Amino acid sequence: MTNWLNMVGEQLLFFFILPIIIVYLVGSLSSYLTDQLNQRLGHNLTAILSFFGVVIHELSHLTVALIFRHHIVSFCLWQISEDGILGYVNREYNPKSYYQRLGNFFISLAPILGICLTIWFLLSFGWITGWHIRNIIIVFILVSLLLGFHLSQADWQNFWRGTPFYLTLIVIITTIKFIFFQ
Repeated sequence: MTNWLNMVGEQLLFFFILPIIIVYLVGSLSSYLTDQLNQRLGHNLTAILSFFGVVIHELSHLTVALIFRHHIVSFCLWQISEDGILGYVNREYNPKSYYQRLGNFFISLAPILGICLTIWFLLSFGWITGWHIRNIIIVFILVSLLLGFHLSQADWQNFWRGTPFYLTLIVIITTIKFIFFQ
């Protein structure tokens, strides 16, 4: 029993606690950067600068919502609005479906993976050694992407809705691993 508990604790640490700490810290840094730009440049210019980050952020939500079979009511990949909302994905899901409820966890965190993959792609396939105009454009896009790391309050609320199902999944997979692959 102790070995199983140790295994569950280890899995929770590596697949839940540490990633959430990292997501929270990166999101807080992104939020701080956005607030600083809003104060210095104004909301509209900051919204323009964050275009690529917001588009990838919302596309990530949208893609994972479709994977988890959520019904997309409406979405906006980027906008400048008075309420400060730069993009959104409005969706509905079946609360009786464990799969769709689990999806809330992954949908909420999808922008982190989407933006990281985009950054990796830009640096791996776009960057040229030395001073080049393409590198300047990539740096501009990277700054924009950094502004997209911020998870909204709605993202965090949906994250917590899916967390019990994600934690249950970790325990089930760990138990299977413990029983059959020990």
